[in-house]
Amino acid sequence: MKRMKKKIVFADFVEYNDPSSKLGNYHYCNAYVKDGYEALWVSNSFNQLIYLKNRQDYEFKKSISAAARHELAPHIYGFAAYAWRLYGNYAFSRKAKIALHQEKYILPNAYKSLRAMRFDEVDTLWISNPKLYWLTNVVKYERLVYRMADDYAKFKEFPNIEAIEGRLMNKADLILVTSAKLMDKVRDGGRVPHLVSNGVQFDFFHSSAPHEPEEYKISKRPKIVYVGAIKYWLDVELIERLAAAVDADIYLIGHVEADLSRLEAFPNVHILGARAYTSIPAYLKHANVAIIPFKKNEATDAVSPIKLYEYCSAGIAVVTSDMEEVKRTEAPVHVARNAGDFMEAVRRYLKEGYDSSSLIEFGRENSWDKRYEAVRAIFDNA
Repeated sequence: MKRMKKKIVFADFVEYNDPSSKLGNYHYCNAYVKDGYEALWVSNSFNQLIYLKNRQDYEFKKSISAAARHELAPHIYGFAAYAWRLYGNYAFSRKAKIALHQEKYILPNAYKSLRAMRFDEVDTLWISNPKLYWLTNVVKYERLVYRMADDYAKFKEFPNIEAIEGRLMNKADLILVTSAKLMDKVRDGGRVPHLVSNGVQFDFFHSSAPHEPEEYKISKRPKIVYVGAIKYWLDVELIERLAAAVDADIYLIGHVEADLSRLEAFPNVHILGARAYTSIPAYLKHANVAIIPFKKNEATDAVSPIKLYEYCSAGIAVVTSDMEEVKRTEAPVHVARNAGDFMEAVRRYLKEGYDSSSLIEFGRENSWDKRYEAVRAIFDNA
């Protein structure tokens, strides 16, 4: 009798085929498929409220909401559930019970949709997005994995998230975390965490030989680059002070979801917005220094920044704010004690240069391939 293909469901915040963002679960999903699995990528639930916020996002989710297989890539399928009631930080939506039992609000019936897609019974249910807890109520799984990549309780987007996370941690067979701070959080909840930090698609960032981006050609000055989310944890004041202190151009790449108006007065600050993931190596390899200018708080201390590994793999010098997890990695980068130290380190790298060999080796040792091996070893020993 022919053995059925193994199956895994990923529940994440970001779409699998987001052109500008390829976070950890994207790489884990691809690794599982390479190992012979079929994967279902479940997106955030949606309704007309999402249409008002982001029409493109609404239209995509609608296109993968029917009870059928929607192929995103070979052996990878997508699904977004239409729910007449959503959980989130807006009126009448903040109660944890909405996320805990959202299957009650999903149309058509969530279980029947998953059964039609042949993902009602799976080997592994892998949840990184607590908002999709409802999947644990309708999917039959052999193993439930909760992969915690941020301290969601510190983010304003997730009201009453502690109750949802607590239920998910209690229910999970294995809990993966990406930072030491998150290990402490899981232990405080009485569970055993497994630390597997974020990683990098090393060959992609190291071996690419891209042409200089067009935006870089307008100036001959040295270039400082930031790539990542531009949200309320970005230290805009620090970037403002850096812009005033250096004879260099600063390029900010990422979806803009923060007020950057105070940077408009600086002709050497270029806000590019999101760029395709495939183009990011070019922006790194043709820059002089890469930065991680985050505010210092409990949320950022719990972050394992993927950009750290991507920057290093590209062989570019890195200056970062004082972040606990970055210090724990002992990466060959400059972790600034304060704003003055941050600016001085950038100026020093611009003036004196740096040896990229240790940076590249750090990236090589932290590839997603190695992370996947570590995860499979944890599963094998569980």
